[in-house]
Amino acid sequence: MFSRYALSLPRLPRARRLIHSSRPHPTARSFLDSSSTADQHSVYHYAHRHSQPEPPVLASIRNTAIARDPTEAQKMISPLQGAFLRHLVTTHRPKSVLELGSYIGYSTIWLAQGLKSIPGSTLCTCEIDQEIARIAEANVNLAGLADTVRVVNAPAEHLLDEWDPSNKLDLVFMDANKSAYIRLYKKILSRDLLSDNGQIIVDNVLFHGKVHTNSSIEDGVAKVEPSSKGIARKIHSFNEFVANDPRTTQVLLPIFDGLMLIQKAK
Repeated sequence: MFSRYALSLPRLPRARRLIHSSRPHPTARSFLDSSSTADQHSVYHYAHRHSQPEPPVLASIRNTAIARDPTEAQKMISPLQGAFLRHLVTTHRPKSVLELGSYIGYSTIWLAQGLKSIPGSTLCTCEIDQEIARIAEANVNLAGLADTVRVVNAPAEHLLDEWDPSNKLDLVFMDANKSAYIRLYKKILSRDLLSDNGQIIVDNVLFHGKVHTNSSIEDGVAKVEPSSKGIARKIHSFNEFVANDPRTTQVLLPIFDGLMLIQKAK
């Protein structure tokens, strides 16, 4: 029935047919899909220059982390992702925010800066390493956000176990142990910690491109090959679990290192 209706439509020029078609033509995807690495870097820098600038205090924190340990510093989100998260916070206007995995507090400060215009809002973040948690707390104080942010030196799962269910979470940013993603997600839902309009944002769900590149489609189901890296397999299992969980709805965005936005099903 649909195909006969489609044939009755007036013919469009080829370029316009591609734009208006719902089929997965290359023009329906981001041009970055087929761009070179150099082009992708160029576009990233262009986007960064035309987005909210990185505040000086955050630039200082990021540069200090890179100078101290360039490898560990890769745990930080990018300035562009930070600006994106701050934008989400200012538009979503959550009152209670939980960050699972703080590292040195770089992403924490981006999130907390988005809370400045929301009276009574708070952010709790956790870091399992005691020394790194101290650095995160010092950075939060340096940014002048001590009244808004509480840094907890504890594993993410322990913090969720101890969280008061009456204090509903409007926003959860999950960037902790990737192997524990499913357990953290299950705890949030089983303990009913998320508010009705709350949202969970999960980072690294494409994990450096290792999740989708090591999967295959069999009988319509994506499966990670046995040779895949352990973390990529676990993240894939998490993505599959959430996608098939009727309690929530989700969208997986192929931006940064992969972001999944999750909310309760209505």
